[in-house]
Amino acid sequence: MRSGLRRLIIDVPFIPEDQKTKLRLYLDEVLRANRQFNLTAVRDPEIAWSKHILDSLQGLSTEGSTPFIARARVIDVGSGAGFPGVVLAIAKPDLQVTLLEATRKKCNFLEAATSIHAPNAQVLCARAEDAGHDLQWREKFDVAIARAVGSFSEVCELCLPFVKVGGHVLLWRGQYAFLEIEESKRALQTLGGVAEVLPAYTLPHHDTNYHLVLIKKTKKTPPIYPRRSGVPKQEPL
Repeated sequence: MRSGLRRLIIDVPFIPEDQKTKLRLYLDEVLRANRQFNLTAVRDPEIAWSKHILDSLQGLSTEGSTPFIARARVIDVGSGAGFPGVVLAIAKPDLQVTLLEATRKKCNFLEAATSIHAPNAQVLCARAEDAGHDLQWREKFDVAIARAVGSFSEVCELCLPFVKVGGHVLLWRGQYAFLEIEESKRALQTLGGVAEVLPAYTLPHHDTNYHLVLIKKTKKTPPIYPRRSGVPKQEPL
């Protein structure tokens, strides 16, 4: 596990200007739709840029640790308004991104928005507990990502079945990432993952230290996982 603290650079210099423009247009789309649908609690554009765009891009700015190889197949589990999945699809157009979302109105928004802003993304409207057993999706991805989705052991159970052996799960977590991993050792061993906490980072307008957790899948996930809808949340491993 790594330690230390680094600050995310506000102007994300590793993103070309045309992609920054596309990211701002997508954020504008989210904030417009948010007037009708509850896509995000953040309504201030500047704070939303920090909280959603910069935070999502953190997955690409981790030198030597990023799992996003060229043409990687990525699934965003619980995509919501498209953070981080759509952001990464825009910033890295060679990725093949699947946005997994269970709420129909959010799926409708994602389908309309990605047709304009991220044609390399597709929407899968389903629950992770169901899609994780579908052979079309199970162990078919290089990377699974999740941000602000459930407890640590719950999100591991939902994400790891989608990833090939040798692939990775990348999770956006808060200041207690080390403790979460310590408390989830049994779950990780059961599901076939080995976790590493990456260096902490901060975001403008936020005082919290955030972490990315990178999980390498070392063996196949037992076929009984994920358990049926609601069980990973109610009875975490």
